[in-house]
Amino acid sequence: MSGGLTHCLGLKGDGFIVAWGGNTYGQTDVPAPNSGFVAVRAGTGHSLGLKTDGSIVAWGCGSPYNYGQCNVPAPNTDFVGIAAGVVHSLGLKADGSIVAWGGNSSGQMSIPSPNSGFVAIAAGSYRSLGLKADGSMVSWGSSPFDGPAPNSGFVAVAVGVNHRASAH
Repeated sequence: MSGGLTHCLGLKGDGFIVAWGGNTYGQTDVPAPNSGFVAVRAGTGHSLGLKTDGSIVAWGCGSPYNYGQCNVPAPNTDFVGIAAGVVHSLGLKADGSIVAWGGNSSGQMSIPSPNSGFVAIAAGSYRSLGLKADGSMVSWGSSPFDGPAPNSGFVAVAVGVNHRASAH
């Protein structure tokens, strides 16, 4: 399951997406064919679905939240993870690199170098997080931080909407 600003997405065991809640921007209008999904993420006015073939399907993005976050860049292949922020989207590639698209007003798409070794991603309002294979976290965008001390031993990452990142 994944929750956006006004909508939610649920993924059923058969790869079918159920969407409910606010639909002002088309974020609950799952495009056909609604099958073959392995992951879902809800942003503010858009939604993302990851297919079994490694491609990403994006929908919603109606005005005023259309910053290109539904325009998945080519090649739309080899993705293993997805994340949806307010006006940006992230895709994790099988090779451990991250692809970002949409709005970048706070640097939320400016992935720090080296863009490699990532195993998980998360997108908040105007910030992004990446989890490295060594268990460390990398943050970029609004209120970035170097990760909590010690920055090691992590197995998952998540970002909220209305909080500042801090290292406590």
